[in-house]
Amino acid sequence: MNNKRLLAIAAFLDKDDAFIDIGTDHAYIPIYMANLGAKKILATDIHEKAIIGAKKNILTRNLDKVIETKVTDGLENIDTSCYNTLLIAGMGTRTIKHILKDIVKHSTIKKIVLAPNNDLDKMRLFMMENEFVLKKEKIVFDKGHYYTIMEYEKGKQNLSKEEIVIGLYNKENKEYYLFLKKKYEGILTKLQHDEAKRRKIVEIIAFLTSYLQKEDGIV
Repeated sequence: MNNKRLLAIAAFLDKDDAFIDIGTDHAYIPIYMANLGAKKILATDIHEKAIIGAKKNILTRNLDKVIETKVTDGLENIDTSCYNTLLIAGMGTRTIKHILKDIVKHSTIKKIVLAPNNDLDKMRLFMMENEFVLKKEKIVFDKGHYYTIMEYEKGKQNLSKEEIVIGLYNKENKEYYLFLKKKYEGILTKLQHDEAKRRKIVEIIAFLTSYLQKEDGIV
């Protein structure tokens, strides 16, 4: 597996994790983790065609005794009691929230790794409101795009508004903060008559400026 984004996601997993990969597509991460020694993996996808391809990849590598597959919508008809970790990557926040809405169903799940492709602030807020702690995040730049990977565990947490909007501060993310600041400054120039949106964008730029000042040792 030579995909930078997928390797970064896999780095959030451990070979001792019994995990469900929801929306597995080609099952690249389950295969990668099985080759590292993971013993119990369930790869699911809502699309039967994707699971057919995933099964082929798994069988080619003789990993069918380690990796099970299932066609299903999220966690529908899945007994999660044998698993302690969930992985959901490459989906919109709305879809992820739909999958995770029944928190009782995840009573045995200790770790959730998410890589949403939009609305990161809404994702962080949803997880916080449902008593999951954001342990760490990683920003990955791959093929011209920035991707955010999040790791959660059960517990209570009060993220600041800054953290909800931008994420946990990390000095390694300077280029990402600069990219976002330039992006929102560009958006601001086009919002000449929408004061509500302008105020929101100005606030985000202020958050980013604060993070960049931390990076430069100003605050």
